[in-house]
Amino acid sequence: MELVLVSLCLLTFTGKTFGNKPVSTLITSKEGQNVILPCSFSTTLTNKIIDWKKDGEDVFLYENGRVDPSSPHEQFRGRVSHFPDEVKSGNASITIKQAKVSDSGTYKCAYLNQGQYLPSGTHQIVLTIGAFAKPLVTSPNITGDWALLRCEVLGASPKPTVVWYDSDGNNVSDREPEVSEEGGHYNIILETKVTKTDSYTCVATQKELHHQSNKTTSVNIRGKFNQILFLFFNCLIF
Repeated sequence: MELVLVSLCLLTFTGKTFGNKPVSTLITSKEGQNVILPCSFSTTLTNKIIDWKKDGEDVFLYENGRVDPSSPHEQFRGRVSHFPDEVKSGNASITIKQAKVSDSGTYKCAYLNQGQYLPSGTHQIVLTIGAFAKPLVTSPNITGDWALLRCEVLGASPKPTVVWYDSDGNNVSDREPEVSEEGGHYNIILETKVTKTDSYTCVATQKELHHQSNKTTSVNIRGKFNQILFLFFNCLIF
């Protein structure tokens, strides 16, 4: 798979802190892609320890000029690599292969001198891996006076906000969505009842990913009287 660095929101403040809190690099990427977590120091790292952790779990350890394959948590085992030719120039960046939603979290990159317990330098990266929402709309029930519209958003992460709008941009959602979750992925079903002929759009929004997707359907509601006339003239034709 081609190495891809996708960052919808990338803010880097290398070496700066406000108070005692390190400023984070924010990275957003799509599930299934390879993601680079950038980290560099203004010193050679050849004879130093490079230690990556995510929310306290071991991700990557470089020590004595080699990678310790037994150190990562099983979630990351076999999925993390670095740039060995660039270690001497201070590059401690890593690549996570085929990123998963469960990889989202706060990562800390640190280097230590041999025999040292406290890091000499630290960077922090907040990673969000998303599965983009893709609405699917249907009209499972249409009568003479009203129609039931159904919008399904399956396997999305983070949890999207789902709303039905009419052609004038009015929110016509008249009930709460059905929501289920499995493995950090959300399935959302939103039904709404409408009573006029119009075009209706289901909009799914994921603010964390700066992503919005929509699907539109048209509904023709004849009304009882017009429906009777329609059926009557159809009978005359046949």
